[in-house]
Amino acid sequence: MIKRFVIILIPILLSAVAQIIMKLGLGGITVKNDLKAFFVNSLTSPGVMIGLALYGLGAMLWLIVLSREDVSFAFPLVSLAYVIAIVLSWAILKETITPPRIIGSLIIMVGIVIIAKFG
Repeated sequence: MIKRFVIILIPILLSAVAQIIMKLGLGGITVKNDLKAFFVNSLTSPGVMIGLALYGLGAMLWLIVLSREDVSFAFPLVSLAYVIAIVLSWAILKETITPPRIIGSLIIMVGIVIIAKFG
């Protein structure tokens, strides 16, 4: 049972970590008016490249999950990435976590527990 959730959790965790690394990799890069320059600058950033690689690795590992689990069971658990990203953004990026985000995360966690326990 635990092994089942570890196999599901690894690509979810990679996805959330990838988001943080990509954000860090952007540094001060913003869209402004030149979309082409934004993408060139973004895609040449080592942090963005590492984040995309982790995201891709997570997607590949997710194929293992899809080969073993019902989509109706596994895919809702991806919402855990939102909660992990909020925690990581607070811990690493020093973002402020508002009460609505906390409440939303708690609701997600209740849903995950219901699916994990009864799904």
